[in-house]
Amino acid sequence: MKILYDVFPAHFTIASPGTFRDVHEFQAGPNIPNTYYVQTTRVIITDTNITVAADSPQGAQIIFNERYTYFEKATSPELDSYVVTESGKMISFKKDTNCGCGSRLRSWNPYKTLQSNRDPLA
Repeated sequence: MKILYDVFPAHFTIASPGTFRDVHEFQAGPNIPNTYYVQTTRVIITDTNITVAADSPQGAQIIFNERYTYFEKATSPELDSYVVTESGKMISFKKDTNCGCGSRLRSWNPYKTLQSNRDPLA
């Protein structure tokens, strides 16, 4: 599994299948009707999946992980990138200009975690 894009801190917005005709109809951020928004996240795009982690009392926790069919990387991290998953969910995310200070996501090692998801059970 190869990590193509890793954004932290990131604004993350997701819409259910069929909410919009095109993924470009909405942007990452709060207060967008019919979407779900999470503020401080870490978004990782691999060659097959989008994985999103957020802080929890126990540390970084994966809150979303799904295979995708479409990924459009923005020309700059502060602009919206777009993903459409195999199930039709539409996602927009972009770098938050805040520092993400105090977040455990900064020190979280997604490379080890994502690889371990593929390891056989002992």
